[in-house]
Order: sequence, then C-alpha cells, then structure tokens
Amino acid sequence: MSSNESFDVVVLGSGIGGLSAALAAYEFGLRTVLIEKSDRLGGGTTNSYGLIWVGGNHLQLAAGLKDDRKNIVDYLRFLGGGEANEDRLLAYVDHAPGAIKQFTDWGVSLRLVKGVTDHYFGMAPGASTEGRTLEANLISGHDLGPWKDRIEMPDDVPTYVTAEEQVTWGGMNKFCEWDQNVVQERLARDMRGKGVGLVCHFVKALQARTVPIRTGQRVARLAFNGKRVTGVEMAGGGSIEARKAVVLATGGYDWNVGMAKQFEGFPEVVSIGPRSLTGDGIVLAAEIGAPIHRIQNSLYVMLGFTIPSEDPAKPPVSCRAGIVELFSPHTMIVNRFGKRFADESFFQGIVPSLRQFDTLRHEYVNLPCFLIFDRQYLEKFSFGGRPAGAPVPSTVPRADSLVELAGKLGIDAGPFLETVERFNGFARTGIDQDFHRGELKWRLAAAKDKNARNPALGTIERGPFYGVKLLPSIGGSAGLLTNRHAQVMHLRERPIPGLYATGIVAVRDEGGVGYQAGATLAAAMTFSYLAIQHMTRQ
Repeated sequence: MSSNESFDVVVLGSGIGGLSAALAAYEFGLRTVLIEKSDRLGGGTTNSYGLIWVGGNHLQLAAGLKDDRKNIVDYLRFLGGGEANEDRLLAYVDHAPGAIKQFTDWGVSLRLVKGVTDHYFGMAPGASTEGRTLEANLISGHDLGPWKDRIEMPDDVPTYVTAEEQVTWGGMNKFCEWDQNVVQERLARDMRGKGVGLVCHFVKALQARTVPIRTGQRVARLAFNGKRVTGVEMAGGGSIEARKAVVLATGGYDWNVGMAKQFEGFPEVVSIGPRSLTGDGIVLAAEIGAPIHRIQNSLYVMLGFTIPSEDPAKPPVSCRAGIVELFSPHTMIVNRFGKRFADESFFQGIVPSLRQFDTLRHEYVNLPCFLIFDRQYLEKFSFGGRPAGAPVPSTVPRADSLVELAGKLGIDAGPFLETVERFNGFARTGIDQDFHRGELKWRLAAAKDKNARNPALGTIERGPFYGVKLLPSIGGSAGLLTNRHAQVMHLRERPIPGLYATGIVAVRDEGGVGYQAGATLAAAMTFSYLAIQHMTRQ
C-alpha cells in the first residue's frame, strides 16, 4: 500500500466505541487517529440516554452496594434467551468493571444512578435493585473549545439533566414541571449529560492528549493484503496505514434502507438515529470476508413515529414513543383491527407481538399500529418533545369522536370502541387485566402520581382524540461477528488479523436477544478496551 500517513491504530467512527478505543489506544502508547465521516461527533451515542450497565462496578462497591459475579452472569444469561455468545458474555462480565474504572482514571467523570433497577428486577435470576447503572456527570460544552458546536445533538433527549434527576423530577413526559430556574441555568452554561455528555467527556480527554480527530472523512475500503488489514483507503484519495490495526466503530445502519429491511425483519421501519448511520463498517468488513450475523429475536427495537415539519425547509422530527408517550397514562396502542396486543409501557414486551405473522392473510397482524391519546394526555404530558399543553402539530390526525378518528386512521371502529371502553375500565380500577401495564418496577421516564391507583393507566375519554402511526425503530439486530478480543471474524471462523469492531457495528451477541438499558454502551467501552489490550500483545 502506498501510504500517505501512518499510525499504529486507525479508528473509524466517533460514537462511544470509537472514542473509547482512541482513548485506550493513546494510554497504551499507540499513535492513533480517529476518523468520522460526519461533520459532527458522537454518532448514535448522542441519541441515547447515556446509561452504562456494569455489574460490580467500582462506584457501586464504593457506595456499599454488594454484587456477585454469579448473579451478574445469571442475569445476563437470562437476558440472552439462548442466543448469547457465552465467551463474549463472560468477557463482558469479567472485564467491564476494570475497563470502566480505567476510563474514569483517564478523566471520564461518571456517577452512580440511584433509583433505577435492572429491567427484570423481581422477575429474573440475579437481577439487582440498584447499583449497576452509571452515567456521565454533566459537562459544559464550553469545556470543548473549538469542538463545542461539533457534537451531534438529538431532537428528543433532554441532555441538560442526568437520568437520575429525570426520574426524581417526575419523568421526561412532564419536563415542563421541572425546576425551570435550574433548567435555564443549565442551558445558559450549556451543560450536557446523557449520551451527549458521555461523548463530550471523551472528546475533552482526547483533546487534552492531542489525539487527532478528523471529521467529514469517508473511507472507501479497507486496505487488505490478503493476510491482514493494513490500513484504510480514503474516498477522497490517499490512504492511511495502520501498523497495528483498524478499529471499526461506525455504528448501525439506521439510514440504510436495504440493510434495515433485510436485517430487522419488518415490512416498514422508522429511522431515529443520526443520518450518518448507514452501515459503512459492515460493508467494509464484508468485502474482505467477514460474515454478518443477526440476532433472530432481538428485543432492541422500539416503536417510534415521525412528525413532518410545518416548515418545508426542516426535516421531520423522529420520536421514540416507548420513552415518553407509552410510559404515560391516557395512551394506548391498537392495531388496525382496533385491538391492544401488549403492555404499552414495556417496549421489550411489545416486540414479539410486532413480529406476529398471519399465515392465512399473509400479513403482519400488529403492523402498522397506532398510538391513541386524548386531551387529558396533552394537558398533563409531553407529546413529540413539546411541553404539556402545547398545540399538537397540524399533521397529526385528530377527531372529536373515537369513531371519526378510527375512520381517519383506517382502524376497525367497532372493535376499537370496545377496546377503549375495556381499557378505561382498567384505568379506573388500576389493574390492566389483559397485559398488566404498570406492574413492572423499572422506570426511567414515567411520571409518578401518588394519587393514582396505577400511574401508567389513564382513561381515554375526553376529546379531541389523536392518533399517530407507529413503526418499529431500527434496533441493530445484525452486525459483524467478533470474538472476546473484539477481533472481526472471517467466514472461515478465524479472526481477520488487523481488524477489530466495537459498538453496534459488531452484533451484540454478548447480550443475545435481551435488552438492558446501559448494556450497549458498557459493552462498547469494554470491548474497545479489550481490543486495544489485545493488539498491544500481538
């Protein structure tokens, strides 16, 4: 390869996988460059809530909260549902605490999140009530100097509060009731938390170490000599040699329509992540013999919707209904037959029903489906990222009666009216006899109403009534196969020398089918650390 530049490590992608790989590489004495094709840093991490799930982490133990390796392993095996890679699962369990501690020693400021249980606490073996979830401390954008305005910022994530504050202040669905003096003070100081805050901590650390970060740079292909990856060839010409390795951390394929349809298994999906997520790393590795593996029943899917902008010059806003609207009372989901089919407040529980296929009709039973809500919801809670009480965009269907709304949405009116009546009865008693909505202990965005018998339930009976078409988000069910060292595997079941992958460009087989908030970011940080450790020994 005729090289224009030479580094020990070339990292592609600036989400948490890439950032943590670049920081670890520097600290292990490797000359590193980080390349991002977008003009902004952060990738899909900035669109996340920034939780980091690590059993037995140092902050948990320092707080006097004990944990046990067997419990952690049992819980992750439960989450895996028989599709977890045991070798990678155990590598995650055994090395995550040390990796996370190392990143904090290198300047990434984290805190323990109180009041957030494991998703399946009270149901799964080894689940814990508190201590395994961490998040970044708030950081000011002004600390980033010239990179302040070059971080990807999400549409529907309140980045100026911590996850713990969000819970204790009543939930994201009631953000208009948060202490506005605190909110305004934080906004004035450009304080950042959640996934954005985590990215900012890493960018600040890399800046302090003068690690080169290059944006707006596209890689055309991996340089491969038939035996190992030796660097990258740039789309604009030229090449960069990687004396040790290339680390793929390019994120998912949210905006690659072909990949989304092929790997997610749904007839129609909605893209929520940044538009830079087009599956680049998967293509680069597949070109040199890397297989793509799909988790067959992945629960990493959430229902979402888009609201067309009333300003033609602006793109539509993408929203995750499972984080706000479906956690709240006075909402429900129905299919086009007017029937509920799952506990709306537990988005993992919805996913299997979305895949239900009628073999006689040859169609998906519960797709599309519809978010239904009424005036009561709008008076109390946020819709589409707007404060409670704010006008609903004119593009959202509405009607003065449920029958009229059903007609506008294409829902069978008779069964729909029966479903709403039955649901309202559950709301009055506080017990959802069909799907047990509101009985799980895990909460992140649900408002707490001490006066309600069940704060997840509320009647839908005051017009006008509203409906929004919901589609599955792209959950990243597929990715590259990697081993416990994060080496990308070849079709012939051997590692490809000089090539590693971390983050969701690698299939999340350490977790199998299951979803646990914070596991994705924690696994990315852990396997980035293990990748750098491994390549230094080669």
